Amino acid sequence: MSVRRIMLVTSTVLAVAGCNSDRAQPSHEPSPVSEGGRVDVGGYELAWRCVGDGTPIVVLDAGLDTAGSTEWSEFSQRLSSLQTRICTYDRAGTGTSDARPAGEAPTAASQASELRMVLEGAQISPPYVLVPHSYAGLVARVYADRYPDDVAGFVFEDVSTAWEIDLWRRWDDSPWVDGGQRTDIQETERQVLRAAPLGARPTVVVSQDTYSEEGVPGWAGPIFARQQARLASLGEDVIHLVAKGSGHWIHRDRPDVMVFAIGAVVDAVRAGTDLPECAEVVGSAPSAVCAPPGPGATS
Repeated sequence: MSVRRIMLVTSTVLAVAGCNSDRAQPSHEPSPVSEGGRVDVGGYELAWRCVGDGTPIVVLDAGLDTAGSTEWSEFSQRLSSLQTRICTYDRAGTGTSDARPAGEAPTAASQASELRMVLEGAQISPPYVLVPHSYAGLVARVYADRYPDDVAGFVFEDVSTAWEIDLWRRWDDSPWVDGGQRTDIQETERQVLRAAPLGARPTVVVSQDTYSEEGVPGWAGPIFARQQARLASLGEDVIHLVAKGSGHWIHRDRPDVMVFAIGAVVDAVRAGTDLPECAEVVGSAPSAVCAPPGPGATS
């Protein structure tokens, strides 16, 4: 199994003129009150946790086989300046959530259904800004397709795409395992390919720029980059940022870029406006550059 796959497995409007970089810095104010619990999603319980208060709700979803409660713990504190509620959860079999009962292999659709049951059971009401990392991007696409009225915006953090699934097989055909269970990645691919485009929701696609993990062939990096551009082409109000010097975990390597991206979408949702121009965003987030425009990918 390649290191990148292991990474996947372990894994305002920005103020137009006069916006400063405070959002990129950890807050020195007292930590917002946090809360959490567990929700039954059909005979097994998933754990959730939120911090802060306000709307829209930012929902952070971690990568393959990774618990949101641990992966997002430090980063969620950086978002306190957004003055909104930040929530995450542990998918089945990760963190402190129960394992999913043996039987049908999970798909993006079944995991999207579980996420909705968690949000409803925890009384975490929409609108949501979905912030998926890596594999969770597949879940987010299907969630928005099935529950479109819930989702007000996206920030995609170097997410997996349906087009990536076949690309991986060219050098690494190991299974996609989440929470100790092998996912039905073929059915997931079909679900995402059938999903509706991103529409007019404010969306920021944040991509890495190194593609240097061991095991990823040199020829694959440019294809991954084009697939990220193709994802960005699916919406009507999208900014595509590349985090300079960052690998797959952008919220670890370049957290300031992710804070600015999430802040831009939160502000646009609140104001009911389009996102600012990409140049305005990178002017406030110097660790990022605007990706070249283009519909992007062939694999």
